[in-house]
Amino acid sequence: MVASNTTYRAGADVILTELGDGTGVLLHLGTKFYYTLNATGIAAWKALGGGASHEAIASQIATKFQIDAETAARDIEPVLNEMLTEGLIARAV
Repeated sequence: MVASNTTYRAGADVILTELGDGTGVLLHLGTKFYYTLNATGIAAWKALGGGASHEAIASQIATKFQIDAETAARDIEPVLNEMLTEGLIARAV
């Protein structure tokens, strides 16, 4: 479960390739699995930077896609949960 006050960071062994259509692909170097990201996933990944909270990521999504912060927070939660499960992101310590 994603907590709004927890900070997350991109996995050190995960790389992003952005595609020309606004989507992208993550490659987990440890597992050799590829993950496709839509425009929202790309925005979430970029929002991680060196570390960001669920709230901060949702805020950036809300601004980029011109939606309210509550909707962005709710909609980005399953994305962050899946990224955590797949080892693409980690809780920052």
